[in-house]
Amino acid sequence: MTIQFKQIKPKIYLDMDGVIADFFGALEKHYNVDHWKDLSDIEQTLKDLKGTDFFGKIPKFKTSDELIKYVDDLTQGQWNILSSPLRDDHKNSSFWKRHWLKKHKYEPIESIFTGRKEKYAIDKETQIPNILIDDKPKNIQRWRDKGGIGILYQANENSIDKVKEEIYYHYESKTY
Repeated sequence: MTIQFKQIKPKIYLDMDGVIADFFGALEKHYNVDHWKDLSDIEQTLKDLKGTDFFGKIPKFKTSDELIKYVDDLTQGQWNILSSPLRDDHKNSSFWKRHWLKKHKYEPIESIFTGRKEKYAIDKETQIPNILIDDKPKNIQRWRDKGGIGILYQANENSIDKVKEEIYYHYESKTY
């Protein structure tokens, strides 16, 4: 009798803003500032986006298509979006983020919009750690604290080749 084991892979979750969508560049352009940190009141600035189509008009990074294609090919189309909605504008900002994904022809298995990303760090059925690619160190730390594999990637600062190497390492080298 031969016993066959099915190799189970971690799920890959991609953040949008800062990873594939140039949120900060769009913010700078929208408010006509050289750097988003030049905005006098970032909290008020974000509140002003409530109820708008801002998230539907954000440009993608020049590396976005390459990253999405890489993850899509690696996972055979089995990847997900995990992005934070705008605070107090969950329904509207999630709608426009979904619109943005469709407009750019990005087709994740699932698109999840939550401020509590770490809930997805471990697959509930298999107990396998999942992978998050995110631009925010705080999100990566929360993800790791819950047992997941967090990869920090800021598209406007980090190498696309380096992040692809990290994704490959964590996705292909681990057998569960």
